[in-house]
Amino acid sequence: MTHSFSIEYRGNLEACRTEARIVRPSDEPQAALIAIVYDTAQGMVVEYFGSALKNPAAVPGLDAAVTEARAELHHYINRRGENRPKGITRPGLSLWLTERDDETVMGIPHE
Repeated sequence: MTHSFSIEYRGNLEACRTEARIVRPSDEPQAALIAIVYDTAQGMVVEYFGSALKNPAAVPGLDAAVTEARAELHHYINRRGENRPKGITRPGLSLWLTERDDETVMGIPHE
């Protein structure tokens, strides 16, 4: 898909979920975040920020970036944070949330 955004996939430890953060190049870090996409039992959720907050459809390429983020999130097997392992540490939770269906964690093969 063609768009000018970067998509960062991260584990949100406080919310216990995997998120796709859609950002654009900016000199001001607070202006870079445009949207966060995540999955819940009720379906995908998109939260908009900055220039996308009032009218996301007016931001060129944003719809394509959101579509890409939604599709990619499906590869994160623990994206909803359900059935969290008991006693898992914060670093362990971070890795667990970023585990993918190709048996990698953050692009590194899981052993």
